Amino acid sequence: MKLSAPGPQTCRFLQDCTVQLTATGGTPPLTYHATGLPLGLSADAAGRISGRPWQTGTSQITATVTDTRGATATATFPLTVNWF
Repeated sequence: MKLSAPGPQTCRFLQDCTVQLTATGGTPPLTYHATGLPLGLSADAAGRISGRPWQTGTSQITATVTDTRGATATATFPLTVNWF
C-alpha cells in the first residue's frame, strides 16, 4: 500500500480549504488520519482534510492510511496558511 503525498499545499486564513489524500493498494476499506493540522482543519476517515484554518504559518502534516488488515502507509507534506 502507498499513500501519495499531495506535495506542498497552501490555504488562506478563514477561507475554505480542502486537501484530498490518496492511497493505492491495501485491502479496503481504507481509513485515513492526519496529525499536525493547523487550527480549524480536520481530517475525515475518507482522506479529506477540510475546514477554515485560523492559524497562519507552515505546518508539517503527517498523514497515515490503514487498511482492514492493519497495514499502514505514511506520507508527510507542508501546508502553509497565508493571511490573504
